[in-house]
Amino acid sequence: MNKRTVSGFLIMLACAAQTTTVAAADLLTVAAQAADHDADLAASRAGSRAARQALPKARAALLPQLSGGWGRAYNRTAIEGFPRDSYWQNGWTVELSQPVFDWGRWTAYRQADLIGARGVVDAARAQQAAMLQAVRAYFDELAAEDERARADDYTAALEQHMVQLRRRQAAGEATVIDLQEAEAAREQAQLQQLDARSDLQLRRLSLEQITGQPFVGLSRLSDTVPMPRLSPDNQDSWVAQAEAHDYLVQLTQLDRRIAQFDVEKARARNLPVVNLTASHTPAGAASGYSRPTTTTTAMLSVTIPIFEGGETDAIIDETLALQDKAQDELVGATRLAGATARESWLRFHDGVTRVDALTRLAQTSRAALLATQVGYKVGSRTSTDVLRAADSFYANRRDLIRARYMAIVALLQLKAATATLDLNEVARVNGLLVGAAGSGVVAADRDAVMEKTDRSVAPESMPPTRPNDRPPVMTPFEALRVAQQKALAAAP
Repeated sequence: MNKRTVSGFLIMLACAAQTTTVAAADLLTVAAQAADHDADLAASRAGSRAARQALPKARAALLPQLSGGWGRAYNRTAIEGFPRDSYWQNGWTVELSQPVFDWGRWTAYRQADLIGARGVVDAARAQQAAMLQAVRAYFDELAAEDERARADDYTAALEQHMVQLRRRQAAGEATVIDLQEAEAAREQAQLQQLDARSDLQLRRLSLEQITGQPFVGLSRLSDTVPMPRLSPDNQDSWVAQAEAHDYLVQLTQLDRRIAQFDVEKARARNLPVVNLTASHTPAGAASGYSRPTTTTTAMLSVTIPIFEGGETDAIIDETLALQDKAQDELVGATRLAGATARESWLRFHDGVTRVDALTRLAQTSRAALLATQVGYKVGSRTSTDVLRAADSFYANRRDLIRARYMAIVALLQLKAATATLDLNEVARVNGLLVGAAGSGVVAADRDAVMEKTDRSVAPESMPPTRPNDRPPVMTPFEALRVAQQKALAAAP
């Protein structure tokens, strides 16, 4: 291997390492890592494994029980008028017991399936909660990144407007009041910058805490992809599904059935218990004989409860009260599931409607801002008009991005209310992201874009691109800045 080949190999490794470093993590990756890292989910899974042992334990109580033992005893016998006698004895024993009729044990065996099922449902609920928490944290960080980009771009636009004001003031076309208004707006924008950066740091820390590791960048929601739709688009069907399948409803249903079996076990204390026992003891040391003796016993015993001081009645009353409690909790969980489904359904539909309205409003306010900037350059608009139009556009753009995130989160919350939120559903939403697996586009790190924005406000000459280079992916804020610069340069 020559030096040129070694150099090429090292360059390939460096490029691969750099690509791995700047590659954006998508929603599916974050949700999977959050599920692996979540301590509550791990505890629920351990609890589920423990709950599955209820069935073998209950089955064992119905099967024959065989035990054996061995012992060595020293015996010394003193009888008046007879010589004393002492000897050693070795003995072993085997005992067999088989319950013939025990309604309490049989009821516990029937109840064990429900206990195991409850552990499985609780683990599934914890997994869904971990994924939903990761989804919220993911879109919260995206919203914080967009807010920081909006604050940076808004401040950059005001800086550019300040440069134009100073030129016009030098030419006698702007007043001190215009400068003061622009300065006040810029200071307010800089304060928004600080708040946005602080909030972004907190959101990143929250996502790192959920997943257990930091991310260089996150895949972003495409501006051109349409919002997802519900199927079926019927509120009542989603509410009915939530009231029947919500994980909390399933847990309370199982709790009610378990409570019913507890009542049956308590009442079984009034029933007789029939057991079959057998033992075989050769040379038993406890037999009371000085010589080796073999004892074999078999017995069918019937135990009938007669009087227990009222304990059984108290236990029955206690289990009946717990059964009523479980029934009331089921009613409450059903109502809560229905209300949550209605709220999430309404939030999603309102969010989709709001996204459509804000999309049109953002386009209108963008055109109005560009026109106002051109009009200000030719003298038909004032500096206050430019500031007002800029503030309106950036506020509308921020509301649009947040509305899209909130609508998607509401959709996944609706899925969670019906116990259908899993990695497959997350993968469907993941397909809406730019830079997600399979899309062929890798989103750049937002910090690199922001640092480039902070360095300069004026347009810079772009280096020549090679034919094989892909065009850079611009954010909507960067596209707006380019359009503003083109419009101002084209104005007379």
